[in-house]
Amino acid sequence: MLVLTPSAVASASAVVDSHRPSFWKGEVRKSDPRLRDVPECRKNGCDRAFVSVRLPAGLRAKPGGVELAIRAVGATPDDSLGFAVYQGSRRVALADAQIGPARSVWLPKTSARYTVYVFYNPFVPELGSDVVKYEGLLENENSPKPSSAELLPDLEALPQRYATFETPPPFFDDVAAPGSSCFRSEVEEQNARKCLRFGQAMANVGEGPVDVRYSTPAGQRPPEVPGSQRIHRADGTYRDVPSVGVMHYHAIHRHYHFEDFSVSTLENSAGTVVATGKKNGFCMADTEMPWWARKGNARQSYPAPRCLDPEPTSPPGVDAFKNGISRGWADEYWWALPDQMIEVSALTDGTYTLVTRVDPTDKIRESGERNNCVRVAITLSGLATATPKAQLGSITKTC
Repeated sequence: MLVLTPSAVASASAVVDSHRPSFWKGEVRKSDPRLRDVPECRKNGCDRAFVSVRLPAGLRAKPGGVELAIRAVGATPDDSLGFAVYQGSRRVALADAQIGPARSVWLPKTSARYTVYVFYNPFVPELGSDVVKYEGLLENENSPKPSSAELLPDLEALPQRYATFETPPPFFDDVAAPGSSCFRSEVEEQNARKCLRFGQAMANVGEGPVDVRYSTPAGQRPPEVPGSQRIHRADGTYRDVPSVGVMHYHAIHRHYHFEDFSVSTLENSAGTVVATGKKNGFCMADTEMPWWARKGNARQSYPAPRCLDPEPTSPPGVDAFKNGISRGWADEYWWALPDQMIEVSALTDGTYTLVTRVDPTDKIRESGERNNCVRVAITLSGLATATPKAQLGSITKTC
């Protein structure tokens, strides 16, 4: 059995015994005493919760599982939590992604009692907050009945987030000069001088995941490799479609980009495009759950930053990569990521419209396209000074 130190007290609990969700709340402190008998808590602060599955026979008989999820509350982009699920002394599930506020696994529908250890897990420990609060969720999820039906994704561009001219922090070997809002790579590749930076998020509201695959010879990183979209079926089978084109290796960022995943533009009051950002290539991942506790959310299958590295199950002699967005999940692209900007040195102060389109060249096969674009007013001021400002409007619209 797991032996807890006396400091591990006041554990929360949750029970799922119907089709309705169950919730709990907790917090993890960087300074929490370590638990020597829990591997995930030997070097990290931990919180503990007890969860129980007691579904009636009718729900147990349906395909699917019990979603166990957490999301950080009021956290910074540098904060991250993971969790491990134990049954007795045996670990049965682990969610250890280090980017984004949400984590989830699915447990069996059979009746059981589990101990959940939520642990401090930031990508850069020095930047994490001293205390991270979270919400926990336990919910029955039913899966589609097995069939040959294809489960297509449906990408949705969510409202843009936080526009700024701040200096972004370093990203791998890519840095911005002091006082500049542009990364070195943006200056060298796009001749950028004044970068309007903003955050955005892309969600998947379809029946199946966005799933992009590619591979390289083991240990090699060619400049370009062909990629494919994996389309899943309800019976667990799939087919690969080579519609996504090639993946480009970005040496300064040390990983591959799926090019043309999104593009943003600025329009003036007449609707004319006056500035265009680079068609961004991303490493897609499940980082947040915009519709918390909504039925149909899939388990977290594309954790970040694992999308940067080969799959542990890669065949001999091959580095196999996958990235994507599961049903009900979204991937946020923080304002401080390279290429998450539009060069605006030629513009004057005024109010413009910021327009963001996901999959602008229709590389991804989807069930619908109407929600691929979002627009919001943005006011730029002080562009001729060393301290320009940007303010997003409060109302967003689809295109």
